[in-house]
Amino acid sequence: MKKKEVKRSSALSFTGVLLLILAAVLVGVYFATTDETIQQWYAMYEDLLLKLDLAILSIGDFWIIVFVIFALYVLRCFVPVITVPALCVLSGMVYPTAEALFVNVIGCVIMLTVKYKFGEHFGGGNAYRLLQKNSVSTMLIEQQGTGNPWVLFAFRFIPGFPINPVSQIYGAMGFDYWKYLIISMWGFLPKLFSYTFIGVYVFDPLSFRFFLPFIILFTVSGASILILNAVLNKLEKKS
Repeated sequence: MKKKEVKRSSALSFTGVLLLILAAVLVGVYFATTDETIQQWYAMYEDLLLKLDLAILSIGDFWIIVFVIFALYVLRCFVPVITVPALCVLSGMVYPTAEALFVNVIGCVIMLTVKYKFGEHFGGGNAYRLLQKNSVSTMLIEQQGTGNPWVLFAFRFIPGFPINPVSQIYGAMGFDYWKYLIISMWGFLPKLFSYTFIGVYVFDPLSFRFFLPFIILFTVSGASILILNAVLNKLEKKS
């Protein structure tokens, strides 16, 4: 294995194990919050959190806020500083669970579509050119030039892969749009649900419902990164 691959493998292993440790730590933190002293301290701020929650719920026009959130999802395609987790949490804070999930699913569909169409018309950009320099990456992604659906799912499911370049690359390769959208959404749904539930329960930060999305995110992310690392190591040995 080359020096570069060894560094990559070590970094992925470290990240995966760290995320699993964080998930375990969060479980411990949750049980620590059941301590009577912490509960008494939290009660001092509970009324303030409730007032803030009610103030957000009383915000007027549903569709104006939806339009603003959708506009932010479009802007996210070109301004990476706007993050998907932040938008999902925002929707969860403003709307009840079902409405928040609906808004975030549609918002993600819009975001994935805009960048796919951009790639379809203007090419894969710098990210695609960089990927073509690595034979393993090219073999994984292109699959005879049409795009690999399993790799697309992995890109959406495993954390850390940038959303926009992947969308643009698959658009540039002419990968079937509906297939691309369905696979992308299936891969992204666990994260989307988790981010949304964090927003929904942000005003009850000592509840298990607030801790659970974080625990799921860290566990799934850590396990998927370790699996990806094992697959890449195997492919590199073969190549």
